[in-house]
Amino acid sequence: MGPSFVIERLEFQRGDVWYARYFKGLVTFLVGHSKAGKSTALEALLYPLGLLTATVMPEVRSCQQVRLVFRVSGTRWQATRSGSNPRARVSLKNLDDADEIEHLLPVTSAKAGEKTAGAFVQDLLGLPQAARGATRVGLDDFYGTVMALRQNTIASEFLGGGKDAARVLALEVLLGLWNEDLAGLEKNASEAASRHRAARSALAAFKKLRDSGALADPDSVRAQYQQKQREHLATAERWQTADAALKVAVGECGRLVALHKAAEAQRRKTAKQAMAAQDKAKSASTEHARAEGELATLLKPASKECTCCGQLLPEREPGLCRQCGQKHNGAEDRREKDIAAARAKVGRLELRLRRLEEAAASATTQAAEADQEAAAALTARDAYDEAHLQPSRRAAQHAEKEAHGLSRDIAQLKERLESADYISAQEQVIKAAKEQMDAAMAARDAAVTAHDVRRKEVTALWSQFFLTRLQQINPDIETASIDRSDFTTRVKERNTTDKTFAESSVAGSPKVTTNVALLLALRDLGRVDPGVRVPPLLVIDSPLSGLGANGLDHDTGLRLIETLIDIADDASPDGYACQVIAATNDPLPRPYPGVREIGIDAENRFFDHAPRRDS
Repeated sequence: MGPSFVIERLEFQRGDVWYARYFKGLVTFLVGHSKAGKSTALEALLYPLGLLTATVMPEVRSCQQVRLVFRVSGTRWQATRSGSNPRARVSLKNLDDADEIEHLLPVTSAKAGEKTAGAFVQDLLGLPQAARGATRVGLDDFYGTVMALRQNTIASEFLGGGKDAARVLALEVLLGLWNEDLAGLEKNASEAASRHRAARSALAAFKKLRDSGALADPDSVRAQYQQKQREHLATAERWQTADAALKVAVGECGRLVALHKAAEAQRRKTAKQAMAAQDKAKSASTEHARAEGELATLLKPASKECTCCGQLLPEREPGLCRQCGQKHNGAEDRREKDIAAARAKVGRLELRLRRLEEAAASATTQAAEADQEAAAALTARDAYDEAHLQPSRRAAQHAEKEAHGLSRDIAQLKERLESADYISAQEQVIKAAKEQMDAAMAARDAAVTAHDVRRKEVTALWSQFFLTRLQQINPDIETASIDRSDFTTRVKERNTTDKTFAESSVAGSPKVTTNVALLLALRDLGRVDPGVRVPPLLVIDSPLSGLGANGLDHDTGLRLIETLIDIADDASPDGYACQVIAATNDPLPRPYPGVREIGIDAENRFFDHAPRRDS
């Protein structure tokens, strides 16, 4: 048996006031006519635990908060959830340990690894997180399979009517039959078998292409591949030789470029020097011409006219100025001095001019030679580029292109060659895949054999308890069994053929009896088998539809009540009995010790007329 799970009360807040419904004792019946709100109350009962399948009725949505106070293995907990916003976080708090933090958990996980409120409660109940393929079971699956029978499915669907894969996996977990290691072995065996099938299919498809002629002959492809390899080797050698020659040509061309740059620089320098020398010579020539003009002026005959009046000057004695008649004071004639000075200047400028003209001529000659050298360097560079560098570059590029083209051809031929050799390689792949598959299946089968023994024993004992509970409710039941593969049932009454759950009546007590008896038998099994971890709590919505009638339905209803009370009397291993909370349209026919009735009608609705919570 799993840890005890006992509900103390359901609280709900409206406005600023907290109200509560108390579930004292181990058996509680909600009694009221149809549409009185019994199903609403039972749906809301475990809603605070973070269930996704709980129906949010208008009465629940009108509550600011809905809270469940319960005990698990004797420890008191409270779970609080918003009534108006079902997606809001759920608060879970340990009431017996003030030091433990409050857990605020989401209803659904938004990111990987985030724990939900349902998963937290599932851990409290000792139910592992189980998965098989795409099927995963959570608290909702356990609730809808073994903890509650809803009114809309109790008489028509087998254990809630959920997906078969989820129902089977949930029951395997509860029965202690789900083994994570076995699940891994089954997954490995399935994946190994899939790989083996895929490898065989690939080989079959390849052989079909080969037989149709779509694939080349392997020997021809191999010959082409080898020929291309030889061609590529020769081309690669030519490429290396051409590349080496190109590097030499690039180096020589670089040298010629450097020589041309130096010659060009020298040409510009000498041209500049020649121009400067010519400018100096031109300036000296101008200055010399000016000096010669001044000398020519001085060498002209002296004027015979007065510079003041223009009259002819009279003849004077030697030593006297013809114009003023005064003596020269014994000094040299001034005019002669000026002429001598002018002649000396002309001679000096003439020597300077001759020197500058020679320098200009030399600079011009050097400039012409530098220009010739620069032109020769340019011609040598261009000629080498055209005759050697460009041919070397074209040869290297052509060899490189040819080598790359052959590399692509070789790669393509290699792929074709690999395809041509695919059959032998794929046969090895298939062989290895089969060995892996056989090993995985052997490991799985060994584990399954041991598992099947346990499954057979557990299912057989469960079937015994199932028959006992069925006969307790309906003495006419003769045989009953539970299928050990999918846990479906077969039931036979006296003087009738045996029927599966789906073959019994469309609705009514046969299916109700089967569902209830199977869950009661599961709890009986939990008390004797420590590997069975079924929660003792059982919520049943309206199983006693015929209690107010007479005859067979009335008698069956009474026996069902007594059976539910009987299961609640048996204690769980941790000291708490199974708690049963059920709903019925008709009042119980008589008082039962330890059984509490909560009447629900228009004057005493579950939510609207609930008492205030005890302080």
